[in-house]
Amino acid sequence: MSRLVDVPFTTDLHLRLLLSVDRGHNVQRAVRAATRTGDRVLDAGTGSGLLSFVALRAGAVSAVGVDRQHLELAQAVAEKNGLADRMTFLQADLMDLDLPPAVLDARFDLLLAFIYTNHPLIDEARSRMVFELRDRFCVPDARIVPGAVRYSVAACERLDWDLFTERADLDASADVLRSVYGLDFQPLIDSTKQELPIKRSRPTDPAATAWRPPTSMASVRFDRRHVRLLSDTDTFHMIDYAAPSFTGFPGEARLRAAVPGRVTGLLWTQELLYDGQPVWTTETYSPLAAPLAVSTGDTIVARTGEQWRATNTVPAQVERG
Repeated sequence: MSRLVDVPFTTDLHLRLLLSVDRGHNVQRAVRAATRTGDRVLDAGTGSGLLSFVALRAGAVSAVGVDRQHLELAQAVAEKNGLADRMTFLQADLMDLDLPPAVLDARFDLLLAFIYTNHPLIDEARSRMVFELRDRFCVPDARIVPGAVRYSVAACERLDWDLFTERADLDASADVLRSVYGLDFQPLIDSTKQELPIKRSRPTDPAATAWRPPTSMASVRFDRRHVRLLSDTDTFHMIDYAAPSFTGFPGEARLRAAVPGRVTGLLWTQELLYDGQPVWTTETYSPLAAPLAVSTGDTIVARTGEQWRATNTVPAQVERG
């Protein structure tokens, strides 16, 4: 079973995201470009209500904002800005959404679905959900924002962190705990070791960013002093919401080594797109199950199957060039 967890959306995280104004500008441009006069809008994962408010001001006639929590704050903001009479808020889980007849009196023209956690292992399922929301609740030619998600991948050596080293340090800490408390805490050590690949996969902790982020939140990347690319960045998968149905990730990534080195993991780039342009770009990291030494021209074959999906650890092998 996967140990991946979503980012907890506390109220202060909504505020931090709003204060990431470069990201906010991109999102507003995409929503305004997608909105037509008279649109009925479904805002999936409405959060602070921002996307609905932008669409209403751009000409939408009504909006339904759905989220699991914090709707009282979105309602208060809607009232503060004179938009409450055109907004309906519904507390529900998008994974099991059932819109009441009073809300679904007609299908939606515009689906706003910024529901991503910026980690491919979580967001693949969320993309499947966007297709389900589209097919269940929207008109056949509905516009969707973002309209596509592009995933790219490169082989790299990460210089600021190593999975084996941290696991070895945790094993050593078991002896310290035993000597201090006279108890064996190996189950706790093992659980912590299993969580490391996902906990170390992001450039920053989204819940710990400064109120006014010093770097762009519209493009969150690893510091290049800490990551050495060993291959070109290749497109891994494209999810296009204009497609007839959802298609999940392929079972492997094949990357040609451009320079010699020691591959410790894969660097993923996730781009949320509207009209072909990036709205929000983020990077994540998946460590290899074991590092690989490569020469120029070698092919790294990374298996993106069940082990990766469950642990964020990638089995891989080298085909010599």
